Amino acid sequence: MDPFALACRLCGQAAAVQWQRRLTPGEFEAVLAAEQARRDQAALLADPALHPPAFGPVPDPAHYTAPVYACPAHAITLDAAARIHQATCTAPAAADLPGCGCTPEPAPSPDPEVAATAALPGHWTT
Repeated sequence: MDPFALACRLCGQAAAVQWQRRLTPGEFEAVLAAEQARRDQAALLADPALHPPAFGPVPDPAHYTAPVYACPAHAITLDAAARIHQATCTAPAAADLPGCGCTPEPAPSPDPEVAATAALPGHWTT
């Protein structure tokens, strides 16, 4: 198998589907550590004759997700894959398939302005 190919989290076969889950506390701590290292490096390299670098707020866990991959045999339902799952989600766990071990976040409401103005070229839809 290609070492750069995405693999099913359950069996290691080539992935065919993907969905998102929230980061675990440990994964989010790694995000925070990387952001702090980036800020420390920027402050170290800043020109002391100029204003110090301004940083925005620290990352928020609600803005981060991690990808989950599965082969066709271990895929969750399409509806479930379209939603963001909890950090503790067990999918793809064989005992839960084709579902998962959490209640995914509700799907966002469609934006009527975007839906009304989005038109694909004719050669894309035929």
